[in-house]
Amino acid sequence: MGEKIYYRGSVKPEELHQLVRRWFKHATILVLGECEVDYTGRASSKASGSWRLIIIKEDGTVLVHESVGREPINWQPNSYVTTQLEGDTLILKAVRSRPREELVIRLRGDCEVLIAKLGTGKFVISGTEKDIIDFLANNPRIIDENAELVSKEVSTPHGRIDLVLRRKDNTLILVEVKRELADVEAVFQLRRYVEYYARLGISNVKGVIVAQSLTPAARKLLGDFGLDYRCIKVSEGNVYEREVC
Repeated sequence: MGEKIYYRGSVKPEELHQLVRRWFKHATILVLGECEVDYTGRASSKASGSWRLIIIKEDGTVLVHESVGREPINWQPNSYVTTQLEGDTLILKAVRSRPREELVIRLRGDCEVLIAKLGTGKFVISGTEKDIIDFLANNPRIIDENAELVSKEVSTPHGRIDLVLRRKDNTLILVEVKRELADVEAVFQLRRYVEYYARLGISNVKGVIVAQSLTPAARKLLGDFGLDYRCIKVSEGNVYEREVC
């Protein structure tokens, strides 16, 4: 297959500056170093100085990981990454235009770096999102005991709604399905669907996210926006069970 590691070693900020400029969009860059992290966009957050793992993927996805948990403390999809030097500090910016979001990482001192070419091989999984959507379409009462299916994959200017259900009191239920974890992006997407139907003059509209788990931020936003959550566990043999989560 050939060597897929282009660089590994300890570097100073000015060296990392050149490496990111050279390899961004051509390889995956992993950086271990002391950093502070600031995010501004649909919300805002700050993380004080600590050793963290930073991953910069070829498509502009940037993730910042700490010592515990599977989820990054910050992440930015499909962003444009730039770097600049301020003394012994490298400022790495990941900027996304739609919606406008900016992730700023300030790295101080020497860092450990690995730059490698990752693949995109064939990936097969049982119990995909489509499987779950099809299952729920045939069993809408898992979402609401009084609901019946109206349609699947309904197109809107904001994307496709996975399921539209209707209760006996004519309340519409818009369902966004995630196979595993639902994050804040899923919540905002569902809210856009609900607001779109409201602008059409349909007042009795509810929004429900279906997933195996929620991020803490997503759970809070659901409450803030008046949206609901149904926990569906995917077990062996593609069996789906509703649970209280």
